[in-house]
Amino acid sequence: MNRIILLGLLLLSFLVNAEEKKETAENLSVEECIKYAYLHSPELKTLELRMSNSKYNTIIARAAFDLSLTMKNTRNVETLVDSHKLTLNQKIPGGFSFSASGDTALNDISNTQSADLSVTISKVILGGGTIEESMEGVRDGLVDELISLNNIHREKRKIRFHIQRHFYRVIRNLQSLEIQKSKLARSKRNLEIAEVNEKPLDITTAKIDIPDTELSILSVEKNIATELDSLKVTMGMLTDQSIAIVEDFTYQVEKFAIKEDLLFAERNEEKFVNHALNKEKLQRDLRISKSKDNIDLSLNLTHNIASDGTETANLNGVDEQVISLNFNWVPGERIKKANVAKANNNLDENSVGLYILRQNKMRSLRNLHRALHEAERSVTIQKLRIQLNERQLELYKDRWDEGDIDILEYIRSQNALERSKVDLINFKTNYMQLVAEYLFEVGK
Repeated sequence: MNRIILLGLLLLSFLVNAEEKKETAENLSVEECIKYAYLHSPELKTLELRMSNSKYNTIIARAAFDLSLTMKNTRNVETLVDSHKLTLNQKIPGGFSFSASGDTALNDISNTQSADLSVTISKVILGGGTIEESMEGVRDGLVDELISLNNIHREKRKIRFHIQRHFYRVIRNLQSLEIQKSKLARSKRNLEIAEVNEKPLDITTAKIDIPDTELSILSVEKNIATELDSLKVTMGMLTDQSIAIVEDFTYQVEKFAIKEDLLFAERNEEKFVNHALNKEKLQRDLRISKSKDNIDLSLNLTHNIASDGTETANLNGVDEQVISLNFNWVPGERIKKANVAKANNNLDENSVGLYILRQNKMRSLRNLHRALHEAERSVTIQKLRIQLNERQLELYKDRWDEGDIDILEYIRSQNALERSKVDLINFKTNYMQLVAEYLFEVGK
């Protein structure tokens, strides 16, 4: 019940805080959005919970070597004998185990007491019992903790990349929207001029250009709203919360060395690191499988001390030492051979997986490298195209002012210039998105 109340209070606090922040999510920078996502991303919280479970699994594995205490009390209703037994068990890495038990009995009829003490030390000689085998669960748990930590780090980099991508898309649409609004204002001016000149064809052409531009504005506004919703989902923000971002945007050409970046990825990118950690677990499993003999052999040494039979429960009786050798053998060794074969197959599969991972990473980086080069060249070419469109517009404007052409050609030149400006924004933001994706793939 207390947990339910606590969860309810936490949920209420979260909703209240979210409500309070609805009016404050304004003019957020990229870094502010990233910091917000680090605190509120549900995907990141899920990985953090898995990380916590990995730590608990390690604790559970270590608990196999904790001291255990067992107590048993009985009374025989016919003989009126009360018995008490206390047992301590301790498992030690390396196939060792220690056990100590003490028994006392009180007979109400004869009013006599008896006591026994037994201490046993055992060691697995064959069939396992190595330190590596006994510590396998602990060491695998520590490796899983590292894997979980790497997954969290990768998710943070992924969040950064996705937020940057959403930012560039929103900025692209916002800047395109400004151009479309300017185009709408220019179309209305063209209509006014055409109406003054009383040219029916020019008037009709100018009127057609206005709704086309209005439809483009609606489309861009829809894209902005959709992209902002995607940004909020990535950040872990409520979708009905208002948000506005800083529209600063700097286009900057980056230089990358693909061979060096591939080597960096193989050493640092989380998938490669986790693959190597899994290989460590598989190699340990193979060594343990090979170390297990088909013959199971263990040695036990027990020392017993009993009471001397008097009315008091002293331990002055005769000591007794017992040595036992436990032997078990299954002819054929089929289980051992199968386990070793499976461990070898798992290790081979890991090697094949590394090859596939490296090939996919090389292909991804090469494709992104080509795309970056294309995007960079596109920006350069588009700048030249804008200059030509501006010159063309000047020429068409002169001819239209002189009455040599209809307004249709003039509007076409205006639209061509505006499309070129929109395309330039697209090329620049696309380049910066590719830079963010390339850095994510490299592991930076």
